[in-house]
This record gives sequence, C-alpha cells and structure tokens, in this order.
Amino acid sequence: MNTSLDDRTVQAVLVVVAVGLLARFVFLGTRISHYDEARVAWWGLEYLRSGQTSYRYIIHGPFLQLVHRPLFAAFGPTDFVARAPVALLTGLFPLVALWFRRYLSEIEVVGVALFLALNPIILYYSRFMRSSMLVAGFCFVAFAAIVRWLDGRGTAYLYAVSAALAFGFAAKENAIVYVLCWFGAAALLLDTAFFRPRNHDSGWDLLTTRVADWRETYTLDAPAGRQRLLGYGTHLFAAVTLFALLTFFFFAPRGGEAGLWTGNLSMTLDATLSDISDGLDYWFGQGGETTFSTYGERLGLFVRTTLTYAGPLFVLSVVGFAIERYGRADSRPLVLACAYWGFASVLGYPLGTDIWGAWIIVNALVPLSVPAAVGLGFLLDIGRESLADDDTVSVAAVAVLLLLVVGQVAVVGGGAVYGNPASPDNDLVQFAQPQQEMRGAVDATTAAAAANTDGPDALFYGGEDFVTMDETATRTPACINWFRTLPWAWYLDANDVSVTCSNSPDTMPDQLPPVVVAQADCTLDRAVACRDNPEALSPPDDIAQRVPDRYERHAYLHRTTGGSYFNGVVVYVDSERGAS
Repeated sequence: MNTSLDDRTVQAVLVVVAVGLLARFVFLGTRISHYDEARVAWWGLEYLRSGQTSYRYIIHGPFLQLVHRPLFAAFGPTDFVARAPVALLTGLFPLVALWFRRYLSEIEVVGVALFLALNPIILYYSRFMRSSMLVAGFCFVAFAAIVRWLDGRGTAYLYAVSAALAFGFAAKENAIVYVLCWFGAAALLLDTAFFRPRNHDSGWDLLTTRVADWRETYTLDAPAGRQRLLGYGTHLFAAVTLFALLTFFFFAPRGGEAGLWTGNLSMTLDATLSDISDGLDYWFGQGGETTFSTYGERLGLFVRTTLTYAGPLFVLSVVGFAIERYGRADSRPLVLACAYWGFASVLGYPLGTDIWGAWIIVNALVPLSVPAAVGLGFLLDIGRESLADDDTVSVAAVAVLLLLVVGQVAVVGGGAVYGNPASPDNDLVQFAQPQQEMRGAVDATTAAAAANTDGPDALFYGGEDFVTMDETATRTPACINWFRTLPWAWYLDANDVSVTCSNSPDTMPDQLPPVVVAQADCTLDRAVACRDNPEALSPPDDIAQRVPDRYERHAYLHRTTGGSYFNGVVVYVDSERGAS
C-alpha cells in the first residue's frame, strides 16, 4: 500500500486535516467560556499556582489539567490556550482514516476524514474545552489500531491500542463504554459469521475449523507453537502493563504527601486507586437515576439534534450500513462493526448521561463516520456511472443531493459554530453557557483591574446564591458562590482580579472598587425579555443606587438557554479607571 506524500489519497486526507485544523483554530477564543470549560480550566490554573492536583472525577479525567499547566505557564491562561489542546488533537484525528485504506475505497477513506474534520457537531465540540471529543478521538485511534493488529500488521499496533486507550481513559471515564461497544459489535459479527458462513457447511463447521487451525498454530506439543504462544502472551502482558503504567501516570496525584514524585510509591498507588474507584462508582451510577420519561426525552433530543446538525452524516450512515449489510456479497466487518457501535451509542448514551448536553452525540457520530463514508461513496459511484452512461436525470439528482449535503454542513455548521455559538437558538448550546454579552463585561473588568492600584478590583454583590461571604473556601475567589457564578472564577483568577463581596448594605464598602458585579434575577417567564433586552435586568436598588453615573453598565443572562434558574448579571465598570 502506497502511503507516501505522492499518493493522491494521502494528499486529499492531508488537505482535509489542514482545513479541519484551520476551522478549529479560527476565532477559537471568541466564545465566552461555558460553565464546564471554566471549571476545568480553573483547576489547571490552580495546578500551575499550587503545584498540586489530583483526579477530580466531577470534571472527568486528569488529562486536560496535566496539559494545561505547561501551556498556561508558557502562553498564559486564556480561553484560546485552554481550548487549543482539544482543537489540535481533534484536528489531527482524521489522519486515522488512512489506517483503513486496506478495507475502504479511496473515496470512503477521504469521506471518513471529511466527516471527522467538518461535521458541525464534531467541529463545535472540537472548539469546546471538554473531554468528550478527546475520548472519542483517542478511542477511535485505539479501534483503528485493533483492526490493523488483528489484520497481522505487527505487534506495534497492539501497543498503540494500549496507549490510545490509556489516553482515552485519562480524558474521560466513558472510554470503558467504548470497549464494551467493541465487544458487542464483535459478538454481532461472530453471530453473522456463524449464521451465514461462507465456504463452510455450517456455523459449527466454521467454528471447529477455526479452533483446529488455532490448535495447530499454537500447539504446546511443538516448539514453534510454544514459541508463538509465548510471544503472543508476552506482547499481550506488556501491552496491559503499558496501559496500567500510563493510567497510573495520568491519575496519580501531584504534589502533597501522596504526590507522584515524592518517592512514597505505596501511598501514591493507594491514593490513585482510591480516586479511580470513587470516580467509576460515581459516573457509572448515573444510569440508575434515569427514568423512562427522562430517557425518552433525552433520546428525542439526541435524535432531533443529530438530524438538525448532522443529518447528512446520520442518513448516509444508515444508507451505508444497509448497502454493506444487504447489498454486498462479502460485507466488510469494519463497516458493520462501526455501524453497530454507532447505533448502539445512539440508544445508550441518553440512558447513561446525568444531564443533557449535545456533546454526547459525538460518541455516536465518530464511529458512524465509517458507514456514512460508505453511503457517500455509493452516492458518488451512482453519479459517476450515470455520467458515463449520459444519464442526465440521475446525474442531476445526485448533484442535487450532494449540494444539499454540502449546503447543510456549510449553512448549519457555519451558523452553529461561528455565527451564534452561544445563542439559545443553537441546540448545540448547553444550558450552562452564558450569554455572549458577558465577553464585553469580562474584558472591561480585566482592563479596569489592570489599571487599579488601590484596594480590591471588584465587588460582588447579591444573595446567598451569588456570594457566600466565606473567606476560607478552597476555591477562589473565596467569597463568591463559586459554582453558581462560573465562569467568573476562571476569568478573575486568570487575570489576577482581586475580589471582595457584600450581601447587604451593611457589608458594602464605603468606597466602591472600579468594578461592581451584581446579581440581577430574571424569572423563567421573563427569560426572553431579559435575554433580548439587557435593560430588563436590574440589580437590587441598594447597590444600583450606590453606583456612580460614570460607571459603564454591562448586562447579560448568566445561563443562556435554561437550567434551574435564569439569573442575570449586571456589571458596572468605572470608565475613569482604565476600562474601555
């Protein structure tokens, strides 16, 4: 197989990767940080400041914290830098399509790369600092390595499987679910092989023949068989050991008495295993809280969002699966396995998720890119044959379908990814995404804080769901209600903004700092009015009347699309103290 840069398939995939990387990095830091992004990024910043970190399962695997520390140290803690690892790695993942060249046509290989690079849902979450796309990408690499290892391409691929799975597990715990999906797909492939065996009288005849071949190859009675079996077992043991060592490296705490480099291996190992056990208990206990009603609701959201933003990929995957399963004399196990894996994910992830977020859809779309590429290849083959036969009607029909596919990806993807990435009209926006207008408030706050030389930079004012007045909290700024006000903590600490808090006129300072961040409640029935008209957001009178007229007003809805509350925030910035 030619894999040089002179090969046109390689060239096409490299072009796709280049376009995908550009699509991921352009305007990467523009969207205001989502709650989850800020929470994960803050812990990476805390690791840089304190030198200590450990696996916190509530923010998923430790991979991003370990990567963020050196990146923040080198380039500074910004949204762009925080998202860059996800954008870079997911932009490179389409290269794995080249590992399928023996099993797919040239068009299909390029199709897989295109879907992985430019599908709107995959692209949106490739520009989102969250581990969903990382675990999907790493596990897809592991799957491709399994295929090549089983195909006799060398034991190096077995170690690639081990390493990629370790990276996937370090990104997010549901890497385990990927392995289970592979076993399920393998079981279905075996059932198909036994149900309709080729070149054998029956499924039982196929099984006994395979067992006899295996016994002859690995028989312990012959030196060659013992050597083969020993070599197989050695490599398998080494691969498992590699996975264990990498997992230990990623999940082991840093700093403190049980830190990885303290020399207390026993304590480090105990702490690591305890953390992993707690994390698995937490995440794999979520499904028990799902009722039939919530499952139906989430499945409906899953399907609707998929058809809206990834309709061509999903429809073509169904077409590709049908063609492969029923339209070929010799179905390709790779295509069927990816279809089984992807369709099972469509049904399974709405059951296991604790809250709705469209990011779970990527777990299905990544494997479905393979049967979708088959469907795309089938469509192009029809067009090519029709063109050769001068069948203008069929050519026109294929052209229209392809135009619809490209147009849907460009229009829907462009709007969702770049045009309105934080809008409530965008179904890819999860409810904990602040309104984009927060960006102006954050920029004004950091500018005013940088110019301030006297006292605290910012005052947070509100009720107990906005400020806690606890100056001893672990997370900083300590006095704010850290979880309800995210992503403020990320922006404040990343820009060294000092904060004081007040929850009543009695605790308000005599001299207001250059920035005042005030809670402004907005009830559910007024959410649209608050979102579209910032003037509808009003903080309590006791703070609004204290702010001088020279302070610029920035108002935004803190949760764009819903959740348990629609609280707004009004930020006042002293225009005479350096704010723009």
